[in-house]
Amino acid sequence: MGDIFGDITDIEREFKDKGYVQGQEAGKAAGVVEGRELGFEHGFDIGKDLGFYHGWVQTWLDAAAVHPGFVPERTQKKLLAVQAAIDAVPTTNIEGAHFSDRIKEIQQKFKVVSAMLGVNIAAELPSNSLSF
Repeated sequence: MGDIFGDITDIEREFKDKGYVQGQEAGKAAGVVEGRELGFEHGFDIGKDLGFYHGWVQTWLDAAAVHPGFVPERTQKKLLAVQAAIDAVPTTNIEGAHFSDRIKEIQQKFKVVSAMLGVNIAAELPSNSLSF
């Protein structure tokens, strides 16, 4: 009779162990899918906003090249600093890349340059400014 209860206990432990392993595998798979979806969503927003800032900076740099003196040299240097900050954002998923810090830096530089140019940034900012 002792063997019957021992077998039952062994079966219970075996099923519990199998269920635990299956649960971990299912959790990992669900986490990958959820992470991918979240990454696509945030990646799109980041790309959209960076594209806006890049286009805005490039427009002002092009105007400065076509019309010398239109944009003061000091402001052109600040525009180039914004452009460098945009170019420094990685285009691949790098652990520890601190995207939020980089985006905030770009936004701050953008606000400074906007003020130097006398542009109303409220009308210029992307509608869904990024926040993390």
